[in-house]
Amino acid sequence: SDATDLGRDFGAGLTEAELRWFTTHEFATTAEDVLWRRTKLGLRMTVAQRQAVQDWLAQRREAA
Repeated sequence: SDATDLGRDFGAGLTEAELRWFTTHEFATTAEDVLWRRTKLGLRMTVAQRQAVQDWLAQRREAA
C-alpha cells in the first residue's frame, strides 16, 4: 500500500480514493458537496482543480 494506491491526486491532499469513499459511503454527488460541505478543501484548490473534481464526479455518475 502506497500513494499510488490512492489514485489521482486532485490537489490540496484530495485523492481519487477519498472521492470514491465520499461517493459510496457519504453519497456525495457534486464537487460543491465534497469541497465545501463535507470538507473545506475548496479553499485551498485552484479553479482548475475544483473543476477536475467536478468532472471526475460527473464521469462517475454517467458510468453508474
